[in-house]
Amino acid sequence: MVSLIQLIAAHSDATILVVGAVSTVALALALAFAAHHIWFAGRLDALEEHTKLAELVHGSLLAFTVFVLALVLSDVRTNLGRADDAVSREGSFVARLDRDLGSLGGEETVRARGSLRAYIDTIVRDEWYSLSLRDPALAANSDQALATLVAGVRAAGAAHPESAGALRGLLDKLEEYRQGRLEAATKSVPSIFWWMIAVFLLGAMAMNGRHKLNWTAVSLIAIHMAAIGMVLALIVIMDEPFRGETSISTAPLTKALATRP
Repeated sequence: MVSLIQLIAAHSDATILVVGAVSTVALALALAFAAHHIWFAGRLDALEEHTKLAELVHGSLLAFTVFVLALVLSDVRTNLGRADDAVSREGSFVARLDRDLGSLGGEETVRARGSLRAYIDTIVRDEWYSLSLRDPALAANSDQALATLVAGVRAAGAAHPESAGALRGLLDKLEEYRQGRLEAATKSVPSIFWWMIAVFLLGAMAMNGRHKLNWTAVSLIAIHMAAIGMVLALIVIMDEPFRGETSISTAPLTKALATRP
């Protein structure tokens, strides 16, 4: 798992997809040749009598693999999309809170706006990194900045009682979306799905050994397994929403305060 995290963090998505395809092809061919020489070599004549059964087993293993891959890919894509949308909505609440504070005036609101800027800075600088680690967590610096922001907004609300409820509601939204980021970062593919994919796929790879492994067969196996390997790599990429090239951007948060007066 650590090596996968390092791979995602250090390389582009294209590199990860190529590595996934090449490694899957290499494993598939190695298993096919091993199974052909160890198990199927002396049984090819017997297998001809059970061609339909062998095709049924092989096809079923591949079908189960593709089915589970489709489920997992849909799940990680949904999680990534929801997390990305949540950050965009969080940015809109940051902008609204900053705008409302700016419309009130007074020293309390000036300090509260400064605390909001400091909070967003720690989110972008520290929390995105802490969420990308093997054990995702909220950044301690962001906790402290949020506490300062809460105190500042409360002080601004006390100075402007007519706006206290609205300010507190916006602050609650920021805390809610922050917790949602942690949930998105920790929602990864359960290990049981990887075990199921591995069992079905390794079985299908071994079943390729029932064919005569000439150049044409090897080429077809390589193309087939390269496609599956790329899907596996895509799942790994999208299963890490705060890490790598295809990660959630902090732009909605930074842009929320970019045009402040």
